[in-house]
Amino acid sequence: MRTVRLSSALVLSALVLAAPLQATKGPDERGRAVVAVDCQRNSGLINVSIANHRKIGKVHIEVRDAKGALVYVEEGKAMTEELVRRFDKGMFPKGAATLTVQARDFKITQAFTIQ
Repeated sequence: MRTVRLSSALVLSALVLAAPLQATKGPDERGRAVVAVDCQRNSGLINVSIANHRKIGKVHIEVRDAKGALVYVEEGKAMTEELVRRFDKGMFPKGAATLTVQARDFKITQAFTIQ
């Protein structure tokens, strides 16, 4: 059996190189939330997809029309990393709209058009 001895300088340099990789892991996770709105003319549904890097938790969803009036609001809890909602277009006025999704890790606003 062979024994390999490492100098303290080599071990220290390995730790210094590994430390920045661990330190940058935390803040980058906050930017991993994605909200997608799919509202096509030939469909009667509005598809909303929310994805996060960890479980979403408490979530607040709002839809506002072009004038800023609140058209739809929902509060709930998502125990997974993904949440999908489908809305009937008949509930909403035609024209520009804004979807806002707020959770503990993110608040994302997405504009879309209902035709």
